[in-house]
Amino acid sequence: MNHYYWQKAEENLPKIYEEEIRVVSENKILHSGDSFEIDLGNHYVGYFSFVLGYTNIYPDAPVRLSLKFSENRDEADADFSSYRGRLCASWLQEEILNLDSIGEYRMPRRYAARFIKISVLYTPREITLSDFHFTAVTSADKRNLRSFDIADEELRAIDAVSVNTLKNCMHRVFEDGPKRDRRLWIGDLRLEALTNYYTYQQTDIVRRCLYLFAAADCNDTGFLPGYIYENPKFVSGYWFLYDYALLFVTTLCDYYQHTGDAETFLDIYPVVQKQMDAAKKITDENGILSLFNKRDVFIDWNDALEKTVSLNGVYLYTLDRLSQALSKLNHKDAPIYQSRYQDTKHAAYRHLYNAKDHNFAVGYDKEQISVHSVVWMILGGVIDGEIAWEALQNTMKNPQSIKPVTPYMNHYLAEAMMKLGKQKEAISYIKSFWGLMIKKGADTFYEVFVPEKPDLSPYGDKMINSMCHAWSCTPSYFIRTLDQDDHA
Repeated sequence: MNHYYWQKAEENLPKIYEEEIRVVSENKILHSGDSFEIDLGNHYVGYFSFVLGYTNIYPDAPVRLSLKFSENRDEADADFSSYRGRLCASWLQEEILNLDSIGEYRMPRRYAARFIKISVLYTPREITLSDFHFTAVTSADKRNLRSFDIADEELRAIDAVSVNTLKNCMHRVFEDGPKRDRRLWIGDLRLEALTNYYTYQQTDIVRRCLYLFAAADCNDTGFLPGYIYENPKFVSGYWFLYDYALLFVTTLCDYYQHTGDAETFLDIYPVVQKQMDAAKKITDENGILSLFNKRDVFIDWNDALEKTVSLNGVYLYTLDRLSQALSKLNHKDAPIYQSRYQDTKHAAYRHLYNAKDHNFAVGYDKEQISVHSVVWMILGGVIDGEIAWEALQNTMKNPQSIKPVTPYMNHYLAEAMMKLGKQKEAISYIKSFWGLMIKKGADTFYEVFVPEKPDLSPYGDKMINSMCHAWSCTPSYFIRTLDQDDHA
């Protein structure tokens, strides 16, 4: 761990704000086997408390309760005992409490929930439960939330859910999901930070997260870990994702673009150089990043996805953003990265682009056709204009092509549309994807969403999916950066 960078991160620790959520529920008189549900009315992250009492005879044995916290209706109706996923079942928010005496109980663990089901497993006497309180917590300061209004009701609703998603993921860091993982990932950080610039405008938490990653231990190649832990102590992550490491550079460039904070950019720049040097180490004789294991790259949750073309698009995207930032600073390294960008773009066009069929089904990706490869080649600048738009449309319509699984990848699909000047098409896509989540009852946007596969989970069981996930908050970024005419 780099202690200098860690200390800089601690200097930017955000304040946590609390809000008491009114719980609409009558006092309950209960016996063994009784249960009831509390609906908070929206998705919140925080702490739950209640008062245990009795009616006539004092309980002469402990009262055993089961409390189940659920992010949405489907989770509330699910039987957690049937869980068969590959992630640890302890992420499922269900507690067994043995209460030895009457009084107030504040549960120590933080929960992400809309619904709370309380079941009385055993009680020796008739009991009462009352004075239910849910204290929501977030580092998002609602006083900083940029006011925004738009005539389009659907976009207004999408923006509100996006903001709610971001708020519930803002704590000591930008968490990926407040129910499951609760840690800082680069991929989520990048998208949360972008949305934050146009909503809560809190640059201290962005700066903190950048310094936390700068403090992390790199692997032997030089890449940063994909995630870190920071509470109760700092621990570097163990999964090194090369696309995420490159997007750390892009995230720092975004930060400089939106804040003008050259001091922080230059302070972290040595870490940037290390990431770019690491990228050279996995570059082959054709100038293509190909010397890596498939597990070392994320792109999207899809085991079938080949990732070489997409990773090279991420690399080009990063080189372009970095050279722009350095040029703005009149930095001596700007020409180096401008030249590397041009060389890599030419190599990608030569070795990754199938000019005959206008796609990227080449040997590097085992002739696979994917939306991901086209999107990242557009964002990397390898193709543009109508040729790029036609390639993207054809790939999206092709029944054989690999399609996005996560809102994370769908963000970059929408961004590619925007880059091609297809703002109305991008807004239409946002409505059809994120808007559909709202129609299905979403208070916050999901980690994974494939409309035709509602039970899909990268972890083997949808119960463990995060229903409030940071990388899905970006519709607010798109909606708030467009001209009003483009919303029509």
